[in-house]
Amino acid sequence: MDSRSRRRWFVTALVLFLAISVLRLAITVSRDGIEGATIWIALLVVVVIVGVTLAVVVRRAGAVRDHVTRLRPGAVVVPAFTTADTLDEARAAGARTQGISGMGGNPVALAVGDGAVEVWVGREEAPRWVVRRVPDGVAQARAVYGSRESGAVRVSDRATSVTVVPAYRPLRAAGGAAGADLARAVQELTTAP
Repeated sequence: MDSRSRRRWFVTALVLFLAISVLRLAITVSRDGIEGATIWIALLVVVVIVGVTLAVVVRRAGAVRDHVTRLRPGAVVVPAFTTADTLDEARAAGARTQGISGMGGNPVALAVGDGAVEVWVGREEAPRWVVRRVPDGVAQARAVYGSRESGAVRVSDRATSVTVVPAYRPLRAAGGAAGADLARAVQELTTAP
């Protein structure tokens, strides 16, 4: 089963669960009054909060990637989330640090261009800083992401660097499970023209 099919099944299951919960809530309220429905109301509120949070994470990561793709047509764009190291790397590169959390988790995109990897934060009109592409300059690494250590990708030219968690699948990346995305990001950052 591919990821698109899994996603469809997951969304279908959530919608079905939500519909059943709303129906159950309506039956409970009509039968027992509002006091008997407290647990269902709380459950629905939690489901809505989780759903909105997941949608925002996916939308933010995709928006940065799409923005950079529009500004750099033809470039390979790697969507990612910052790590705790990214803040220090931005400072070392002399870049602005606004929008880069010390714990990581901010959506960014890496645009692979002629001889350099551009680091884009948010929907800015220019890259925040640039890392030159050098032999052996891209590698898998471990980095602090949120409150845990996670697999990451580090791009370095010995003078400047950036360490990110690839987010081709934003929900997995946000959960610290980049997995196959790490190898894909290293491949794209290494072999892109």
